[in-house]
Amino acid sequence: MASSTSTPAATVTVARVPRWAVRFAAPAATIAGVAVLLRFVYHPWYLNYDARYALLWAGDLWNGFRPDYGTPYAPTPHPLQTGVSFLVNPFPASDQLMTWIILLSFGVLVWLVYRLGAQLFSPWAGVVAAAVVLTRPALQRDALLAYQDIPFAALIVGAVLLEARRPRRGALVLAVLAIAGLLRPEAWFLSGLYVLYVWPAVSGRTRALFCALAATAPLAWMLSDLLIAHDALHSLHGTAALADEQDRRRHISQVPYWTAQYFGFTLREPLVVGVPIGLAFAWLYRRREGALPVAVALAMTAVFAIGPIFGLPLIGRYLRTPAILLSLFYGLAVCGWALLPDGRARRGWLVAGMLALALSVAFIPRHAGMLDGLHDRIERDGRLYADLRLLGRAHSVREAFDACQPLSAADHRPIPYLRYWLDGRPGSVGTIEKAASPLGEVLVVPRPVPHVKGFYRKNFPKVTPPASYRPLYANGSWRVLVAPECLNR
Repeated sequence: MASSTSTPAATVTVARVPRWAVRFAAPAATIAGVAVLLRFVYHPWYLNYDARYALLWAGDLWNGFRPDYGTPYAPTPHPLQTGVSFLVNPFPASDQLMTWIILLSFGVLVWLVYRLGAQLFSPWAGVVAAAVVLTRPALQRDALLAYQDIPFAALIVGAVLLEARRPRRGALVLAVLAIAGLLRPEAWFLSGLYVLYVWPAVSGRTRALFCALAATAPLAWMLSDLLIAHDALHSLHGTAALADEQDRRRHISQVPYWTAQYFGFTLREPLVVGVPIGLAFAWLYRRREGALPVAVALAMTAVFAIGPIFGLPLIGRYLRTPAILLSLFYGLAVCGWALLPDGRARRGWLVAGMLALALSVAFIPRHAGMLDGLHDRIERDGRLYADLRLLGRAHSVREAFDACQPLSAADHRPIPYLRYWLDGRPGSVGTIEKAASPLGEVLVVPRPVPHVKGFYRKNFPKVTPPASYRPLYANGSWRVLVAPECLNR
């Protein structure tokens, strides 16, 4: 009889995925996915005016110059934005690095809105709110142009999430608000309110710590202004002066109208209907959970409303973060019915939620048109700034600039870009707009061309160069003229 032998089964070792990797896979994929999506759909590469100035000022610091905060039409300096620009300045394509930082911040914002919605209401409400934030044309524009309002909004939403997870959390919330306060001063007000909120529940030593944390951002901001501009309140004074120079809205009587307009512009029409439905649901069934984002949104809106008292302008970006917090209630309007037990109320709120969702579905063609318009604007402006960069890199222009500084631009908007691409020192580029600076021997003016028909007439001042100035350089969007004495040098 044949004998049989048995061999032990081979042991198969399956690599275990670390728990931390599983935990961070979803946020990492969301953050990177959002950034990559916007980068490859819109192809942004140029920074907005404020961000370009921050990168320029960071370069000044690297080169041993004092940043020219007081130059005509200079924007408000934001210490954290300038600080991050300082860190990326030595790298090639530092402007692209800044763009990626803001795009990734937008991905963080989308993820945090989802987590906050899931924490307060339900995961599906968080998904809807995050989808709203991702698809708003106004928010995409801010991210594509690298506005500091995007990381600011992410920090505020993150602070609200920390507080929602553990009420009266204390120091960690204040630390996040302190970082946000280096981007926008609304966070100072939130920090002060939060200290008052937690005051009764903490000891004297903890109160002192919390007060110190709340004061960190405004003190650091004022110290920065004092060291660079020799005026601790330069940002306040400069913002008010710039609003006056550009004739921006800054009258208290305009607050109600423009508050409503800016919320509507950010959220768009379906959410203007859906958010009140979500607020009503929260009042009836989730009042405690809904109180936190509503309180923060109201506080930030109040700061916006009182700004004109201090000469500050009414700008739509100042209401982006409150609008983002209100988007949570659109998610609640659409999905809140699932939180209720079976019955008449659940069916009624289901109908209301489907109505809110149907409005968004019906709005999709208009929404798609807005996104197409955003794409066209990014391409149009990208062409203008690409041509401006070519101008700044042209050998003939650089020679004239080196020999005949300062250079003059027809209006203020090209100033930081020209100085950045021409490697100019502070004060080397000015503008003849409203006689802000004297006419230089090198003059840069826009050149009307067919691909942006009507755009120049609407967006650029008409400039008649002196008859003696001679053409030096021209491309698709710009031309450079120089005085005869510059040509002779």
